[in-house]
Amino acid sequence: MKLFRVLPGLALASAISLTACNAEQPAPAAPPTATPVSFLTQPEATPTPVVEPASAATTEPLPSPTVSTPTPAPTLPPEPTATNTPVPTATPLPSPTPIPAPQVTVPNSSTTAINVRSGPGTAYPVVGQFNPGQTAPVTGRNAEQSWWQVSLADNSLGWVFGELVQLSGSSEGIPVAEAPPPPPTATPVPEAEAKVEAEEGSQEPQTPEELEGQLRCGKDFCVTYQAMVPIWENGGCIGNHSIYVTVLQGPPPGTPMDGVVIGDTFNNIEVASGDKGPGTAEVTLWMNSMSLKVKRHIDGTPYTSEESFSFTSHDELIPAEVLAANGYCDGSVEKCRVAQQNNQVCRGHYSYRVTFHKFD
Repeated sequence: MKLFRVLPGLALASAISLTACNAEQPAPAAPPTATPVSFLTQPEATPTPVVEPASAATTEPLPSPTVSTPTPAPTLPPEPTATNTPVPTATPLPSPTPIPAPQVTVPNSSTTAINVRSGPGTAYPVVGQFNPGQTAPVTGRNAEQSWWQVSLADNSLGWVFGELVQLSGSSEGIPVAEAPPPPPTATPVPEAEAKVEAEEGSQEPQTPEELEGQLRCGKDFCVTYQAMVPIWENGGCIGNHSIYVTVLQGPPPGTPMDGVVIGDTFNNIEVASGDKGPGTAEVTLWMNSMSLKVKRHIDGTPYTSEESFSFTSHDELIPAEVLAANGYCDGSVEKCRVAQQNNQVCRGHYSYRVTFHKFD
């Protein structure tokens, strides 16, 4: 910057002049001697460049650092959940009524026992007998279907003449059984055997006298029939558990007799014939065993009597062969033996029939 010089005198004069203008003017005085004034002249200063602070400038905000946000993995659509689509339930067909295994029964109306032979014919020897009411499972037949092969209590086989028994169950599917070789021609058949053969061939019954001679037991009353009731007659395994008693009198076949007291051998139960119909009575068989016999007439007349076998409701006390022969365990002896071990045959639902006969 340049500084201008001001003459000392001019400067002073100007100052005085200004002062005089503002004050009363005194008497003029002699002008002072002007003393020269020296002015130091300073060198012209070089202007220092001014650095304006950075703040003066408009500061643009730095861009925020870009934070790398991880790109989320694409969301897979959920897999379809397996849904068990219910299969339409077919309307169950009614269970077919089980057909009992074929078996033969000697009719109760029969007046005598029938012979069981080793083969299908009277030429074969007799190996046993079936009493009226007795049953046996059928295992085969001959080609003419006139003889039935049956299973016996000891698991052996025998043959019975078809016209002397009643077949229950379907005969379809009964196989033709191979008959054993016929025995060699024997000596002439004795007269007694000839009578039996005539009975089997023509069904001619024995005379009452002959039958009575076989049935007499030396007592006032004899047991002439006793057997288990087959399962299909007893209402299955939820059926009855009874002993059905019949009392007869006179020559065979006999007539119903009322007023006869029957009881068990332990003297726990007594019933009188005629209570359930002419000559009949009924004993309920609970989870126990008992034998029955005739004790007396209701008028007090004492009787002697043959005892029945033991009627029982316990699975394990009934022979498996008897159970199978009466339709239990599907007629299988082996199944009955297994079921008996766990009391799972019919659990007490068994019934029996017994007949007491007074011949005199």
